[in-house]
Amino acid sequence: MENEHPSEFGPQATRSETAADKEWSEFERDLDRLGGQLGDLQVHTAALGTHLVSALEARFQEVKDRARSFGQARELELEEVRRAAWQQAREAESTFNDVRQRSTEAARQVWERSEPLRQGAKDVGEGLARAWGELRTSIGKAAGRLNTETAANGPTHATSDEHHERS
Repeated sequence: MENEHPSEFGPQATRSETAADKEWSEFERDLDRLGGQLGDLQVHTAALGTHLVSALEARFQEVKDRARSFGQARELELEEVRRAAWQQAREAESTFNDVRQRSTEAARQVWERSEPLRQGAKDVGEGLARAWGELRTSIGKAAGRLNTETAANGPTHATSDEHHERS
């Protein structure tokens, strides 16, 4: 050390050397203690890390198991909803078939009940056609008589009363 040489300050230099040596020794002791604490901390950290990793793995497995349970529960719920929907669709189809069958039966009954009305309408139509044909024939004959009378008597204007009397 450089303070081992005699200095012009004498005993003061020795005292400062001793104080510096003392501080240096304390610093080295503190560094050794810090190194030991860091070593202990490293060992403790490794143990903590292993414990932490194990705890994380356990928690991960727990979350994974809960997620799987949740997924299975949702899958069961979906399957129940599918079954219920399928059952409702079958019931709706059955109801639709029943309604269609009843509707067909009701239409058939209405058709059968309306048969006399259809036959009556047909008879009325045929009667009107015959009546119209006879009316046309009668009008044609009357027109023919008028033409022959007019041609034989000359052009006269017969009143409707006179015409009825001649007939």
